[in-house]
Amino acid sequence: MKYFIRYRSVGELLALRELKGLYDIKDPTKVIGYLLDLGLLERGLGCYNISRDVIKCLKSEDKS
Repeated sequence: MKYFIRYRSVGELLALRELKGLYDIKDPTKVIGYLLDLGLLERGLGCYNISRDVIKCLKSEDKS
């Protein structure tokens, strides 16, 4: 999740490559699918975006 909090919108191919290479995630497709199922990520046209609900939550934490 830290990756998508830092990069709120990222291309599909780049996300897969960076999660595998930088974060040593063996199956990033499975992890991304899980985050999509939980509603933490949204899939755009060729990209993944952090969900609006997560952004709202992060903004409310900043105000605290």
